[in-house]
Amino acid sequence: MRFAHFLLLAMVLPGAACVRTAAPPERQPSLPIPEAWNSATAAEGTVDVHWWKQFQDPQLDALIEEALRNSFQLRAISARLETALIEAEIAGAGRIPSVGLSLNGRRQRQNFIGFPIPGFEGRVPRATFTNLGASLDINWEADLWGRIRSGEILAGALASVHAADLAAARHSLAGQTAKAWFACSEAELQLALAREVVSSYEATSKWLRNRFEAGFAPALEISLVEADISAAESAVHLRREALDRSIRQVELLAGRYPRGELRIRESLPKISSGVPAGVPSQLLTRRPDLIAAQRRLLASDVGMVQAQTALHPRLSLTTAGGSSTKGLLNLLNWDYTVWSLLGNIVQPIFQGGRLKRQVDIAQGRSQEILETYAGAVLQAFGEVETALSVESFLRDRLLELEESVVEAETAREQARFRYRQGLGDLLVVLQTDRRILNSRSQILTLQRLLLENRIDLHLALGGGFDPGAPPGAPGALLPVSIAGETGH
Repeated sequence: MRFAHFLLLAMVLPGAACVRTAAPPERQPSLPIPEAWNSATAAEGTVDVHWWKQFQDPQLDALIEEALRNSFQLRAISARLETALIEAEIAGAGRIPSVGLSLNGRRQRQNFIGFPIPGFEGRVPRATFTNLGASLDINWEADLWGRIRSGEILAGALASVHAADLAAARHSLAGQTAKAWFACSEAELQLALAREVVSSYEATSKWLRNRFEAGFAPALEISLVEADISAAESAVHLRREALDRSIRQVELLAGRYPRGELRIRESLPKISSGVPAGVPSQLLTRRPDLIAAQRRLLASDVGMVQAQTALHPRLSLTTAGGSSTKGLLNLLNWDYTVWSLLGNIVQPIFQGGRLKRQVDIAQGRSQEILETYAGAVLQAFGEVETALSVESFLRDRLLELEESVVEAETAREQARFRYRQGLGDLLVVLQTDRRILNSRSQILTLQRLLLENRIDLHLALGGGFDPGAPPGAPGALLPVSIAGETGH
């Protein structure tokens, strides 16, 4: 048989021994999923992918894009994903024959001791040999039970986990940046309010001094106002510190050096009363963390298949063919052809129950991951329902505070009028001032909390993540092949 016949045999055998290996069916947790969200604040429509644009803040848009572009954490996860993709490609290499070319040369001298050869009396007869060889070696394992194919599917599933982790990290970073930005805006407004308090108390102090000099106000009232001024100035320093911390936090998230030089928007945006929430069943395919959990479950199921294939025999073939001659020009001469063919079948017979126990271990791990996945799904539903419910509570509190400020301002005007007429007490005036300023401060905090809760709702719904976006687009999940049923 000539060498070409063996080469043809090695190319045909993979197709002849073709099996069909399928990825395990994707399992989902047995949880009751409602057709609609329980909260009445959920609006109909598709979840907004670029949810931060609804705030209509170009500076926030630019900061989020900068953070996604400069984040070292995202770069690390991206590098991990690239490695996983390469490993997935390597995992499938075992399904095709491996081919190697070798060239060798040998020159040898041999002594013939003890052989009476005429003409060599008194000398040791010897000969020198030269041998040149070239061979093409082919190794191939028949994947009869899908062991190699399962490894390829497993590597693809794990790469898909890293892709989902990258999307989740981008998802989270956008939310953190938006929250930090709104915290800066609130800190700027709180600082302006604290300065307004100082100005208000200083104006009251000046007015009281004029009354004191005219003999209409006691010194005690001046001392009370001066104490309030000192407390208000201390609050200004506290607000400035909070603003400085918030600015540096935004700069760090954006990948900048924290110089504390970021210019802040001096207002908090208004948000719509409802947010498109889709339907609960879409959450399983929209939230990247749930997609990652499902891929981990798939990987564990494939690991169970791999453990089962270890119980079956393994068939491998090795063939080599080439030339062996003493002349370099004869390497291509078919008369000097040499070849070899080796078949190997290994069937585990007795392993002390180790292989079967490995199957049991894989099944146990798969069940564990399934239960963890179910818990993550339930937690995700809870996050959405909580954010929808909390938004209505925050809006009610905000409305009540705004109404209280209006009423307190009316009461303050009455108290000031009575005090100027000599019928009221300065303490009442100061108390109404403090009540109004405290309520205004709480309103700013509630407005920021309302924005943060809306961000949490978008994150819980999987907004900012688009599984159908082209690779490389913002919010896209890199597609990873974990092909199911495949002939090879």
